[in-house]
Amino acid sequence: MLNAIWMGMIVLSFAGALMTGNLTALSKAAADGAQNAVTTALLLLGAMCLWLGMMNIAREAGVTAWLSRALSPLIRRLFPEYAGEKAVHEKISMNLAANMLGMGNAATPFGLAAMDEMQRLSGGYWPTKGMVLFVVMNTAAFQLIPSSVVTLRAAYGSADPYDIMVHIWFVSLGSLLLCIAVCKVLERFTWKS
Repeated sequence: MLNAIWMGMIVLSFAGALMTGNLTALSKAAADGAQNAVTTALLLLGAMCLWLGMMNIAREAGVTAWLSRALSPLIRRLFPEYAGEKAVHEKISMNLAANMLGMGNAATPFGLAAMDEMQRLSGGYWPTKGMVLFVVMNTAAFQLIPSSVVTLRAAYGSADPYDIMVHIWFVSLGSLLLCIAVCKVLERFTWKS
């Protein structure tokens, strides 16, 4: 469906440029857009490498084990079906920590590992309550340090790239809490105990 929408936009753009005689402007805009996409990707790659390195240092220094223990009561309460599973708790906490630091790409391997472990424990093909909640929490993650947004703001000349931090904290925490609440309410109606 999304491919059809993109194709429709491309065809309409081409037709509009052809009818108005702006084919040169269209091709210049396409080339400039491609160049900006590569520049932005390289910029974000540098920030991602920095934060992935920080996460590896944190893991080697034992910070992740401490974080796992600190988040354990919360994870145990949110995911009661995995209460005794240390491996699941550690992978979930690492995913949450990476998302808090604004490293969505670094959170992905931890999230996949957590889902694999939850799938193995469930023994079935259908998602469990915990799996659904985890995906929702991963999507609506709390951002303590929105590294990608700050990097982009700094690169594009923001006088104070960090001035949006408080706003991001409120919005991301509010959306996370709302999503958890909705999941917990819907769990009562959709899953049989």
